[in-house]
Amino acid sequence: MLQYSKLLRSRDEWKTKAVQRATELRERRKAEKRSKEKIAELSRQLVELSQALEDAKKNTGYLSQRPSLTSLKRG
Repeated sequence: MLQYSKLLRSRDEWKTKAVQRATELRERRKAEKRSKEKIAELSRQLVELSQALEDAKKNTGYLSQRPSLTSLKRG
């Protein structure tokens, strides 16, 4: 009976480890998916802002007329 008890305990420990490992992997995949989605959203925003900046440069010429930072420094 002692060996059977060891076998059951060993099997239970193996199952517990397997479930824990699967849970950790699942959570990691979810976190990676969220990170990739966030990166994609930020990339889209960057493209939109870059395009808006280029349009603003073409349409208004505001950035070319703006004083440079060196002239704004206080001495």
